[in-house]
Amino acid sequence: MSKIKKYDIFALSTISYAILILYLSVTSNLGDLKNFLIMTLGHKTRDSLVENNLYFIKDFLLDSLKFINGLSIDPAHLTIYFVFGVLLYLAFSNSKNPFLVKYPAVYAICTGTAYGILNEIFQMYLPFRVASMADVMSNLIGIVLAQIVVIIFAHGLKEIFKMRDTQ
Repeated sequence: MSKIKKYDIFALSTISYAILILYLSVTSNLGDLKNFLIMTLGHKTRDSLVENNLYFIKDFLLDSLKFINGLSIDPAHLTIYFVFGVLLYLAFSNSKNPFLVKYPAVYAICTGTAYGILNEIFQMYLPFRVASMADVMSNLIGIVLAQIVVIIFAHGLKEIFKMRDTQ
């Protein structure tokens, strides 16, 4: 029996997540999911922050959401493609292909953006869905933010390990 490699896990996770994105994009009724996120998670998070006198965090999060909505950026698309961007980066950085390993962030941005554009084109042909350029921009922003966060996190981990090894 062969040993499962990290690349296999990341590749399978990324492909599974891409299928989930496709499923969500062809589903016509996401009202229950949005209601769950807003009413259950959103209100519980807000209430928890208020109970713990963390009004500044609650205000920051609400102001951030208002700002994002004012820019016509969809927070759901941004979040979904942020996670997709992280998975793409992990899959490419653990690949057997040296070109992918050398520039995983670039390939993650290109692949994720192409997938998001194709997904919006696909939605143009569904009678109950609407494609929009704002969704494409939200997808791109989510993927780019994911690359920035992953690179900063990876660089921080390298520095921590370097400091630990020198001590």
